[in-house]
Amino acid sequence: MHTGKPTIRSIAAAAGVSRGTVDRVINNRAHVSPEVRARVQRIARELGYQLQPSTEGARLQIGVIVPQWEVPYFTEQTRNGIRQASRLLCAHEVRLIVEELHSRSTDEYVRCCTRLMQQGIDGLVINAPDNLIMQTQISQIVNAGIAVTTYNSDLPQSPRLCFVGQDQVQCGRIAGGLMHLAINGQGNVLIITGNMEFHRRRVDGFCSRLSELGYSPDRFEIIECYERYDLTCDTVTHYLHAHPHTSGIYMSTESVQGCMHGIQQAQKPVHVIANDLTPLNQKLLRTGHLDFVLQQEFSAQVYEAILALYDFLLHDRKPRSPIKYVSTTVITPEMV
Repeated sequence: MHTGKPTIRSIAAAAGVSRGTVDRVINNRAHVSPEVRARVQRIARELGYQLQPSTEGARLQIGVIVPQWEVPYFTEQTRNGIRQASRLLCAHEVRLIVEELHSRSTDEYVRCCTRLMQQGIDGLVINAPDNLIMQTQISQIVNAGIAVTTYNSDLPQSPRLCFVGQDQVQCGRIAGGLMHLAINGQGNVLIITGNMEFHRRRVDGFCSRLSELGYSPDRFEIIECYERYDLTCDTVTHYLHAHPHTSGIYMSTESVQGCMHGIQQAQKPVHVIANDLTPLNQKLLRTGHLDFVLQQEFSAQVYEAILALYDFLLHDRKPRSPIKYVSTTVITPEMV
């Protein structure tokens, strides 16, 4: 017999399902069969878990698209923001329909948007690549009477209501200034980025700051590694062998572990600056493998984007500005 405070783990064990399924049920998310949903809800109540009120008959339905990230930290932070918004809005008869993608392909984004529109959503919160296909997709969604907000990654050429996220250009400029200090103005710099459709502004800010500090274009190079560990590791290893005067690497992407292993294989110490205070990056700061980390309020981005849509749809209150930036903090080894 179960004793003590019920948890997602204990409910999952009693119901014979995964913890992910329990998480979807207690947060009123899709992709759970009616039979499984009913069983999990019954067992949760029997164990004393306080379920959220049912969202059937909700006045508003807001779709939330969560992209695929290689590092679990980003998905977990996004889920936290969604849970906070869900707890706040369920009392106002707002249903959040959450879709988690399995890739970053534009085709999957389009299919997901179509599914959500077929479910009759009133608004959409999305983190998507900034390309012509997605700009067109957002235009079609807005023309269908569905308001859209973006978070973390913006589509500024689309008719979205507002964007909530980091000032990526400013973040890149800060990283450029820090890199100049770390390498004392000496040597070349490698910039590892994911898909430029997500990271272009951050990279542009970094490069513009280096140029202002007197770095000629041949002293820094940008390589897209698409958040892949293997590609990042191989790229760093080969680049450091081919360019022995490289003294710094800016990781404008997730695969910091791949970068570290590439540096180890090349056996060439370099200064490294990364984004986001993931558990790995905290450890690398403490061990001296990272010089700086630029931290952003990650979970707050999706939370604020959902609330902005709620205020607009239910209270006809437009955001004061089409852009809302979260804070960026420079984290040094001494701070962890």
